[in-house]
Amino acid sequence: MEFAYPIIIAIVVGLIIAFVLTSGLRAELKSVHQATQANIYIKQGSFNLSNEQDLYICTRVEKTAKPKPQQQQQAQR
Repeated sequence: MEFAYPIIIAIVVGLIIAFVLTSGLRAELKSVHQATQANIYIKQGSFNLSNEQDLYICTRVEKTAKPKPQQQQQAQR
């Protein structure tokens, strides 16, 4: 029981220090506001979109039929 109090005190002090440090770091991140568009991330004149079209050049679909339960039982025999 003698050793329990110093351990509990050390854990509480550690949690308090961790809370203070992470609160300070978190407050630094609050300086940026949330943007609804990506315009603010692009320098003026550095990006010119000439064709607004998506073109899929490599689309491949493969289908495999699943065996029905009756076919699985016959295959096991």
